[in-house]
Amino acid sequence: MKKNNLYSYDILDNVRVNVKIEENLYDIPPEILFNMAARKNKKRKFLFVSKVLGKHIPVNPKVSLLGGFALAAKYLETVNQSKYPQIEDVVSSLKYGENIDDVYKEIKENPLKLPESTLFIGFAETATALGHAVFSSFKDNAKYIHTTRDMIVDLEKCITFEEEHSHATSHRVYPIDFDMLNTKDPIVFVDDEITTGKTVLNIIESIHSSYPREKYAIVSILDWRKHKDKELFKKKEEELGIKIETISLMSGSLEIEEKETDVKVEKLYLDSFFKEVYSYPSVDSEGKINQSPYLKYTGRFSIDSKEQNLLNEQIKEAGAFLENHRKGKKTLCMGTGEFIYIPMEISAQMGEDVYFQSTTRSPIFPREIEEYGAKNAFAFQSPDDASITNYFYNIPYGYYDDLYLFLEREVEHERIKPLMKELNKLGIEKIYIVFFTRKEKTITEPERIGSYSKEDAIFLLKDISGLVEEQGNEEREKLIQSGVHYSEMLPIEYKPSDEYMKIFYESLKKYDKKIAISAGVVAERIIKKRGNNIVLVSLARAGTPAGILIKRYLKNKYKIELPHYSISIIRGKGIDENAIRYILERHPDCELQFIDGWTGKGAITNELRQACIDFEKKWGVCVNGDLAVLADPANCTSIFGTREDFMIPSACLNATVSGLISRTVHREDLIGENEFHGAKYYKELQSEDVSNLFVDTISKQFDFVITEIEERLEKTEEDKIEVSWLGLKDVNRIQKEFDIDNIHLVKPGIGETTRVLLRRVPWKILISDKADNIEHILQLAKERNVPVEKYDLKAYQCCGIVKQMRRK
Repeated sequence: MKKNNLYSYDILDNVRVNVKIEENLYDIPPEILFNMAARKNKKRKFLFVSKVLGKHIPVNPKVSLLGGFALAAKYLETVNQSKYPQIEDVVSSLKYGENIDDVYKEIKENPLKLPESTLFIGFAETATALGHAVFSSFKDNAKYIHTTRDMIVDLEKCITFEEEHSHATSHRVYPIDFDMLNTKDPIVFVDDEITTGKTVLNIIESIHSSYPREKYAIVSILDWRKHKDKELFKKKEEELGIKIETISLMSGSLEIEEKETDVKVEKLYLDSFFKEVYSYPSVDSEGKINQSPYLKYTGRFSIDSKEQNLLNEQIKEAGAFLENHRKGKKTLCMGTGEFIYIPMEISAQMGEDVYFQSTTRSPIFPREIEEYGAKNAFAFQSPDDASITNYFYNIPYGYYDDLYLFLEREVEHERIKPLMKELNKLGIEKIYIVFFTRKEKTITEPERIGSYSKEDAIFLLKDISGLVEEQGNEEREKLIQSGVHYSEMLPIEYKPSDEYMKIFYESLKKYDKKIAISAGVVAERIIKKRGNNIVLVSLARAGTPAGILIKRYLKNKYKIELPHYSISIIRGKGIDENAIRYILERHPDCELQFIDGWTGKGAITNELRQACIDFEKKWGVCVNGDLAVLADPANCTSIFGTREDFMIPSACLNATVSGLISRTVHREDLIGENEFHGAKYYKELQSEDVSNLFVDTISKQFDFVITEIEERLEKTEEDKIEVSWLGLKDVNRIQKEFDIDNIHLVKPGIGETTRVLLRRVPWKILISDKADNIEHILQLAKERNVPVEKYDLKAYQCCGIVKQMRRK
C-alpha cells in the first residue's frame, strides 16, 4: 500500500512495516529493489528481500552487478565530486530492465578510476557478492575482503564484532595479510541495507582500536536509520576524530506495527464495587514495585465474618454488573494466582453457561489421551513477577465465546502481554481484563521542558511559563527580606550583554580542560563510592550541566548509560518529594546520587541531607543524601572534583546555560499536591542558548585529560578526605564584621557571587588578594555600579553580599 512516499507492508497477520522514503537518488521504485517477508528472529521479525542481490530471489546476474556498479559510482561521486557519465544508462537498466547486456558490457570495459588506495569490506552473508561487485567496479587502487561467521581454526588472529539484530551475531575478519589494514587508507563497508547502523559502528570501533585512520564510509542499497541512529554516527565521529560517509540508493525511516492480539480486548474496572483496600506496595523478585493497592477482604490480610458479609454484598453487585455486560453464550472466567475465591464467587453470579478456572504455578506435561488431567497446556510469565512461570490447562480451541480474566491489582500493560499471547491462541472472540483495584497515579508524568536532549537530562519540573510575572531585582529583594519566600517569585531574565558573552566564551576556552578534569574526578569518585547501579539526580538548575558532564564521562570511559534526572530543591522548603518518588518507582533497584555544580557556604548540602531524613520518615525509604559537586570550595562534601574556587562558565549565565530553565518555583496556587515543582521554559531566548555548546565543549576534552584525572585521584587518599566546613568560617566572619542580619545574604564563591550580581540586589563584592580569573565578576560589578573591596578570604576567591533593604 502506497501513499505520499509512505509504503505499508503486511508481512504477518500481526506485523506491519511502514516505510517512509525520504531520499531516492535515482527515483527507483521500491518494488524494483525489494519485497518484504517475515523473519524467524525475535530481535527483528521482518526482512527486506532484495530483488537485485541474487540471494533470496533469482535474478539476472548482470542486474546484481549493475547494482554494485551504481553504488560504486555514487561513492566516487560523493568523495571525488565527479559524476560517472553513463550512470543514467545503468539506472535505466535497473529500473526498466532494458539494454542490460549492452550496459553491463560498457561498465566492464570502462571501470571507474579510484583516486586513492581504498579497502572495501563486504558484510556476511547477504552482502558478500554486493561488496565484491562494488570493489570490482574500480580499475585499480582497491582491495576487498568480506566478513565471515565461520570460525577458522588455523587463523586465530582476526577482527571480531557483533551484528545485534541478526540471527547469527558474531562476525570475523581474517585478513591473510594484515598489512592491508595497517595503513591510513579509507575503508568502505558494503551492505545491502542499514537499519540502525550499529553493525557498522561496531566494526569501525574494532578496527580503529588497532588500525586507526581518518576516513570511513558505508555504502548500501537501503538506509533506514532513524534520527537517533544518525546521531550515534556523529557521536562516534567526534569520539574517534574520524569522518564516516554514508551513501545509499534509497533512504528513509521505518516503523513496526505489531498487533498484540488477534481478538478484541477490553479492560473493565470493579474498583467502584470494592472500595476497601490496603495501599501497600509490593516488590517482585526482580525488585520491581507495584503501587496498586490490595483488596481488603481476600483473606491475604485476614477477614472476619462481619467483613465476609460486606464482601458478599460487593460480590453480588459486581456479579450482576458483569452478567449484564456478557454478550457470549458460553463464558470462561479465569482467576489468577492466589486471587481465586472472589473471582469464583463473582463468576457464580454471572448467569448460565459460565465456567471458571484459575492460573497456576504447577507445571504439567500435557497429553491428548482419555482420562488424563491436562489435555493441553499454556505457559507464560506471571503478571505479578516475570521471573515466575505460570500455566493454565484444558481449554479446547474455539470452545468459549468470551473470557473474563480477573486480576486483583492493576499492572503495567507490558506485564500482561505474555499471558495475553497465550490467551490469543484459544480462538476466543472477546477477552475482558477485569481489574479490582487501580494503580494510584499520584504523580504526574513529566512534561518535555528545556533545551537539553532527553538522552542528556530529563527535567522533572512543571512548566509554569506564563503563570508567574517576573519581577525586578529591587522589588523581589524587598519582598524576600520582608518574609516572602524567594521560590514564590521569578527574576527577570535579561539577554546577556555582548561584553559578558565575550567573557563567557573566553572563560570556556580557558577552562574547558579544567572543568573536564573536575567532572572526570567526581565521576570516578561516584563510581568508586556508589558503584554503577545508580541514578544521577542533579539539582536544578546549576546542577544540571554538571550532571550531564558526569553522565557523559561515565558513558565515554566505562560505556555505561546511567539515567539522569534534574529536580528541584529549595532552601527552606526542601526537595521535591514527588520527583524522588517518581524516580524510585521507575528505578526501584537503584540508588540515587545527587549532583550540583558547586558549593557556596553549604546551605544546599545541609538542606539535602535534612530533606533525605524527612523523606525516610514520611515514606519509609532511605535515600542517600551525599552531594557530588564539580567544585567544593566550602569543604562540605567528600565527593568533589576540586576544592578550588574557580571559574565555571555555567555560573556566568542564567537560563541560557542551564537548558533555558528558570530557577525553580513552589507556590501552592501553582503546584498541585501530586505535581512537580515548577519552572519557566524560556523558549524566547533560544537564539541566545549556549547550554548544549557548554556541555559539548567540555565533553570533547574527556579523552585528552585522562592522565590528569588519574594523577589527581592518585594524589588523594579517599579515606582521608576531610569535611571541615572551612568556607562557613569565612561566612561567619563576614556576617559579624559587616553586621549582617541574615547569613543567607552572604553568598561566597565565584558561582554564588555571580548569582548575587545577576538576580539579587548586591551591596558589595569582596575579593581575595589571591583572586584571579574573575573577569566576569568585575564586569558585572562594573555594569551594575557595585563596589568591590579586598578581603582576606581563606576558602574563596570572592564573596557577594546582598544589600539589606532594612538596616538595624
